[in-house]
Amino acid sequence: MAPCVLQVHVDILDSDDVTPVFPSDVIRLEFREDVAVSTLLYVARAAAAAHATVGEHSTISYGLSCEDEEGEGETAAAAAGGDDGRFSVDRWTGEVRLRRPLDRELAAFHRFSLTASADNRHFGHLSVLVGVLDANDHDPVFSRPYYACHVTSSAVGRVPVCAVEATDLDEGENGRIVYFLLAHDDDDDGGVFRVDPRTGAIYADRPASGNRTLTVVATDAGASPRTSSALVLVTSDVPANVSCAVDALEMIVEENRPAHSVVGTVRLVYDDGTNVPVTRYQLIQDGGPESFDVDVETGEIVTKLILDREQQADYSFAVSAVYALQGLSRSDQ
Repeated sequence: MAPCVLQVHVDILDSDDVTPVFPSDVIRLEFREDVAVSTLLYVARAAAAAHATVGEHSTISYGLSCEDEEGEGETAAAAAGGDDGRFSVDRWTGEVRLRRPLDRELAAFHRFSLTASADNRHFGHLSVLVGVLDANDHDPVFSRPYYACHVTSSAVGRVPVCAVEATDLDEGENGRIVYFLLAHDDDDDGGVFRVDPRTGAIYADRPASGNRTLTVVATDAGASPRTSSALVLVTSDVPANVSCAVDALEMIVEENRPAHSVVGTVRLVYDDGTNVPVTRYQLIQDGGPESFDVDVETGEIVTKLILDREQQADYSFAVSAVYALQGLSRSDQ
């Protein structure tokens, strides 16, 4: 009986050769700084090296370690947070999540290392770089709570009377500052002042007398702008030029109209056309016997009796106005 010879090939697997490998050595991620805590940032996936086979009972677990700027750091526990506890990885799923808020103004990027380990305690490593993108989360901040400007007769036109300055910690358009003056309902400046939207320099386009308060606003150029404001206290040594304005130099009224009919109104104005606050109006010369009167508060001129053209066709009179200017009282006619 002839002997039977069998040739047997035996492959011996060394479990110590099984080393987890990530698809790449380094990955870079980018997220806005306002991303919510607990957001899933990345899912790590490691496999056995190409020359090795992981047994059916072998498992890969994940861990996370911090890195400083030179890439050194201490390995943390599998589910502990990296970069001072800002990130975490699930030991079994490899899910990387945010544990603490990002702040680009404090740190524009973060670096940590993911580790994958097999049962034999062989490790694979993946360096993770997280870039933090800016979100418009800061208001412009003025260098002072208020500013003081002084206007002289020569400080008109191209020479700024003062300047304001605001800064914004955001970057790009979110940090670009634009200035404008806030208009008030009771604003009587009549466009005397303007602010350069880029530099914050404030100009007086024409002589401005008296003291006033301006509100300058700084806004960023982000998609959802954020704003802040500051007060500008303006003093002036420009003497006020006051003149009288009337509805007409010649007022016409029909005869036989009832007494207390309105003839016209007189008022005091500055050169820019804004009204002068008047303390009292007074009729100081009447062209006839008690024919006209003036409202002491409004300057409205009215008849005191029924006028008859056949008795008198023309009247002339003067009105006195008392007003206050920089703490002084004056009277103009």
